[in-house]
Amino acid sequence: MFFDFKFWHFLTNPHLLANQLGNSSMRGFKKRVLFVAIFGVLLFAIRDIWGMNTESITELLSTMTTTDYTIARYVSVVGALIWALIYMAFHFFGFAYILSLLTAIPFKKLLPLQLLMTGILLIEKAIILLVFTVKGAATSMSFLSFGPLAATFLDNWYIVLFLNQLTVTTAVIIALQSQFIRSYTGGTERKGFIWILIGIHIAMALIVAVVGFIPIESLFHSFVEGGAGNE
Repeated sequence: MFFDFKFWHFLTNPHLLANQLGNSSMRGFKKRVLFVAIFGVLLFAIRDIWGMNTESITELLSTMTTTDYTIARYVSVVGALIWALIYMAFHFFGFAYILSLLTAIPFKKLLPLQLLMTGILLIEKAIILLVFTVKGAATSMSFLSFGPLAATFLDNWYIVLFLNQLTVTTAVIIALQSQFIRSYTGGTERKGFIWILIGIHIAMALIVAVVGFIPIESLFHSFVEGGAGNE
């Protein structure tokens, strides 16, 4: 038997997806993968072009020529596109591999689940971009996370960055992943597996927070000033 992979249908019913994968062959999956990939690349490009996380480039207007600034903008967009591919590849392939190791569910069977999860993350970013666009301003904090609240009373920037990675979307993803795994395995996964999922997401948030301490702006300035028109 065959079934069609319908993104919006299975997004809210991961248990149905698990049951279908266990009993039938899937059609239309590659088309959805391509659609999500294109959507993600365009989203990251639009975010960068609009100006999200490009504050360091704006400073170049007062210190470098218009040509250098234009080159910097192109480099920034290319960087955003590369990061989009890395970001989506990790959540699609990488996380599916991790779950496969932990649950013994075949890797390929987890890819449809992770496509849904990747889609949710992209939707979250699209919503944030939409709100920032309407307001005409952007911040480094997500209003869907604990980051803004933590920033009001915490002085430790690392903890703030860490809490900024824990969003409403994170909770939704954990719930959907747990539901899918429980349905696919027939509830035979070891007791407390949801805590393992939570631990994985917390570990990812800690790693991303560490990346936030890398002096990206200094590195970017060094790259641009060293290779774009310093005569």
